[in-house]
Amino acid sequence: MERDFFGERFLEVLAVVLLGVATVGTAWCGLQSALWNGEQDELIAATAEARLEANRAYGTGIQQLAYDGNLIAEYALAVREGDERMQAFLQESLMRPALLPFLERWQAELESGTATPNILEDEEYVASLSAGYDEATARGDALAAEANRAGGIGDSYIVTTVLLAVALFFAGVTSSFRFPSLRLALLLGSAICIALAAVRLIDLPIAATTSELVPWLGS
Repeated sequence: MERDFFGERFLEVLAVVLLGVATVGTAWCGLQSALWNGEQDELIAATAEARLEANRAYGTGIQQLAYDGNLIAEYALAVREGDERMQAFLQESLMRPALLPFLERWQAELESGTATPNILEDEEYVASLSAGYDEATARGDALAAEANRAGGIGDSYIVTTVLLAVALFFAGVTSSFRFPSLRLALLLGSAICIALAAVRLIDLPIAATTSELVPWLGS
């Protein structure tokens, strides 16, 4: 009789311990899931902003290309006619400073007889026009990858929450059964679910602020 009493007390204490661990774990996983989902939302918004910036940079690059093309055509005409005053006027008053190094190199190659057929086909020049677009696109891709990562971590915390909820259920219903063997089996199932959840939590990162995840968001 005394053995049965201590056995009952042991099962009750074990159930309370498992309930406590599962409850705290569930709350922790729920918090982390919410934080990571928040990180994902912020990163998605930042990704959209980066995509928009890339579109603006692309439009600006196209406008610069058209503008430079018109001036280069005028400059080439002035070079062919030997009009140095027009060349100087175009360089000093109308041309973008970023264009001048390419134009000077093109003119030097022209004088040496090794000029490229078209300055607008210069790979370095084209790259300078697309630099803003390329940078914004790369940043958007990186942010999108971080958003997917944050979402995946949040989903992993949700799965872990489900495991802990099952553990809570098993530990919580033990008082509804009189047979010690059945109660012990339920508590064992609860302990296994908690152990599985603990193994998952070991590999899951703890939520950080978005600026810590992606430093350039704070810039």
